[in-house]
Amino acid sequence: MKKKLFLSLLVLGLPLVLLAQNTATGIKKAGQLPVKKVSFNGGTKSPFMSQKEIDAIEARKEAEQKRINDEIVAKRKAEQEAIERAQRKQMLCEELKRYPSRIIRNGIQIDGILGKDAIVNGQVVSRGTKIAVQLENTKVKLTDAEEIEVSKLMEECGFDTKKLKVKVVDVTDNSVWFVYKGERFQVKLPLL
Repeated sequence: MKKKLFLSLLVLGLPLVLLAQNTATGIKKAGQLPVKKVSFNGGTKSPFMSQKEIDAIEARKEAEQKRINDEIVAKRKAEQEAIERAQRKQMLCEELKRYPSRIIRNGIQIDGILGKDAIVNGQVVSRGTKIAVQLENTKVKLTDAEEIEVSKLMEECGFDTKKLKVKVVDVTDNSVWFVYKGERFQVKLPLL
């Protein structure tokens, strides 16, 4: 009888009410069938992908994350080196302003002393003579990997490298005394 009633209801087109029981709550609801929920988050495996494809995707994600981390590290390192370079330049500029003769000494070479005269950078000089100093091919270390030419550094610090002239103050038996920007210094005759 139940089968006949069921079939007659279907033939007449009347809506069929189904009873389904919710497995989580145990409550029956009309018109719902039990459905298993599937989520595709990182914790569950997709049923449409093989393990090889999942491993390849994970490897690409890890490679991309490593590349991003390497870029961040390289950027930070470059910024740190730029800061160190700027600080070193500032320190060298302050030292040049405080002791301007320290770098000039490297451009002076005494070739010989003849009584009250001396041969400095290929010129015969005596007391009161001014000498132009060339600082070509002289370099100063900014960082472990970078050096800068002294003439370029002096220009950046505000010195006019075309007017680097020192005045001979005194000539002794084994040295010559000079003055540059009010600072007096001595350059000795090199030993042979």
